Amino acid sequence: MRGLRLSPPIVFRLVALGLVVLILVVASLHLRHMPHDVGVPDLGPPGSRDRLAAGLAHCQALGMKADGDPACEAVWAENRKRFFAPDAAR
Repeated sequence: MRGLRLSPPIVFRLVALGLVVLILVVASLHLRHMPHDVGVPDLGPPGSRDRLAAGLAHCQALGMKADGDPACEAVWAENRKRFFAPDAAR
């Protein structure tokens, strides 16, 4: 019986496939051990964040009725200001 002969391109492909599999295994093990809880960034004084979050939750609960509500429009304006100028809020 003759032995198995592999040409160089086939060997290179097998080595490349082995490296890809090794990289995927290492990446999956790394991601498996990463902490899942990512801290919330500091966006300013806690009281203002709570007030804004409460206002946004209230407007979300109102649904379509919040469209003409001046309080909701003020909360949305403050939220847009913080979103588009995050450094100014600090």
